[in-house]
Amino acid sequence: MNTKNRRSLLCPVLMLACAGSLAALPACGAKRTGFWNKSKQSQIESQRAQARTSSYLVANEASVNEQPQLGGALKSNASASIDAMSAEGRRGSFVSTTETVPTATTTPETTTTVASSENNSTVGFNDDNLGGSAEQQNMRLGNADAATPVERDPYFSDSTQSPAALRSGDISAFVYANAMGIELPSESTGDAVRATVNVRQVTSSYAGSDFDPSVSPDGRYLIFASTQHRPTADIYLKSNNGSVVTRLTDDPAQDVMPAVSPDGNYIAFASDRTGSWDLFIMPFEGGKVVQLTAESAHDLHPTWSPDGRQVAFCRLGQQSGRWEIWVKDVLSDAGPQFVGFGLFPEWCPTPGTGIAGADQILFQRSRERGDRAFSVWTLDYNPIPGTAGRETEIAAGPNQALINPSWSPDGKFITFAAVPNSQSWSQGGSARPESSTIWMVSTEGTGKIKLTDGDTIDLMPVWGRNNDIFFVSNMDGQDHLWSMELSPAIRAASVTMPDIASSFATVPTDGEND
Repeated sequence: MNTKNRRSLLCPVLMLACAGSLAALPACGAKRTGFWNKSKQSQIESQRAQARTSSYLVANEASVNEQPQLGGALKSNASASIDAMSAEGRRGSFVSTTETVPTATTTPETTTTVASSENNSTVGFNDDNLGGSAEQQNMRLGNADAATPVERDPYFSDSTQSPAALRSGDISAFVYANAMGIELPSESTGDAVRATVNVRQVTSSYAGSDFDPSVSPDGRYLIFASTQHRPTADIYLKSNNGSVVTRLTDDPAQDVMPAVSPDGNYIAFASDRTGSWDLFIMPFEGGKVVQLTAESAHDLHPTWSPDGRQVAFCRLGQQSGRWEIWVKDVLSDAGPQFVGFGLFPEWCPTPGTGIAGADQILFQRSRERGDRAFSVWTLDYNPIPGTAGRETEIAAGPNQALINPSWSPDGKFITFAAVPNSQSWSQGGSARPESSTIWMVSTEGTGKIKLTDGDTIDLMPVWGRNNDIFFVSNMDGQDHLWSMELSPAIRAASVTMPDIASSFATVPTDGEND
């Protein structure tokens, strides 16, 4: 092919290439002035990046073709926009509004400013759920890059077809939902509720409930009842700092209310495996079970004397129709001794704290008039010659039932649960209270401190051996065991802080075992 023919064929191609270049010039920003300004081009790229990131509420994944076209003075008017889902689950559509902005035109000799009617696109969101035109919607949202931005409250939709974060009014949830590509749960806009702090969850079964906690004498283990494996309760053991759980009883009946002997060798508990509630004793590690009581009356809640020779418990009296407190010698075949009326007795772990060297037994008793709510009492019991008396009310509250009392290891403090005496609960309309809290008070009735707070149900507090308590709570939605360290509460009780090293038992060290 000769040169003339080649030139005739190349001419149309060159003309098309030139036309394409000329068509691209208007989009080249500073290039259109006829020379290449390298520093100006860097400014262009920087402002383009700023325009893409300044729309801090853009929730859609816009393609490059949907980005604002920057021209003139490279001033971005990209508005913050919200991508709300339509009723059919489709994303809203983008629309462009136009305005006339001054365009800086630069020549090598002079710099002048002329008015240009270039379309400087303002990207907005057109969604019927938001109401109004795209421009009105953008005005509600405010311009992120405006020279003098107007502060406006973010617009949130009441439509049930919009994302939950957009409906909630929680801007933080919406921002993170946009950033992560998912919709995060938003916080409630209602009044904040109080909750218990500085607590640690001890058990976390996936099903059932954990309750009736008891602490081993060395403070290392928790023994408790649980329905985590079947509808009826069994006795379990676990380390306070571990997650391994050991089932100590395996009977289809109910086994509840475990209590560890002072020497740590035995566990007493209540069970209905014989047809009525009776007391049983087994080794600490589980195994052979020995029946302690065998009456037709119901016996519950065993508690050991400090020397481990006797057990106190409560019995539903067949003649009185009331809950009674009885004491039985563990090593004797003699029958138990009736010592008074009350429910859920707790023998003081420190002997001789009563009058004339008597032991003290803590219990709850209902009033015999008015609302008949429970209050917390103690009585003095002298094993020799086996006499009881001097009943003392330690704590009572108006419109409250005080239940589940428990001793501190030194016998100087008491914890209990306070249940609001609502009509539905006091009249037996519900098996569970609406809420309850844990309190602490000295045995002198002074320094009453509220330990837990909120709308949860906190019950059955027991003292550990390192100035802490364990209790049952539904903080996580199920009844599990939780713990709380009590040193700050005791310091706030306006009483003398007991000597932890001498009066509170601690976990033995290796040196103490030698």
